Amino acid sequence: MKVAAESLYRKRSTGVTLIEISVAVCIVGIISGMIYLMFDRQVDQANSDGRSSQYFLDIGVFSETFYNDLAMAKAVCPHADGVSILINPDGNPGSITYSLQGNKIERDFRGEIKVFRFTNPNRNDSPLIFRVEEIIP
Repeated sequence: MKVAAESLYRKRSTGVTLIEISVAVCIVGIISGMIYLMFDRQVDQANSDGRSSQYFLDIGVFSETFYNDLAMAKAVCPHADGVSILINPDGNPGSITYSLQGNKIERDFRGEIKVFRFTNPNRNDSPLIFRVEEIIP
């Protein structure tokens, strides 16, 4: 009888119990959750970096265009929501008008309009300030 009981015990000990399976599933679930959270944070950070890069690229493109227009300026006439720049390219007098509208600045030169959009990813609903003051030496 003792031999039969030992062989019965050996048969039972070779399988996997429900508790062992439950513990393994819990451990795999916790590790999977941690990996997902780390991946999600990295994706959010990459998206934030991309939006910040685009914002600063937009500012750089606008600044370059604005400074080039100022280099050709004969007169600068600031007004409430922007500035008009009087220029004389190639002997043709003209005016470039920059106007602020929400979070974008429109550049109008001889009916050709270019829009510069600025949405600050670090501050939601932050107002864009565009003010040009003429300095008289």
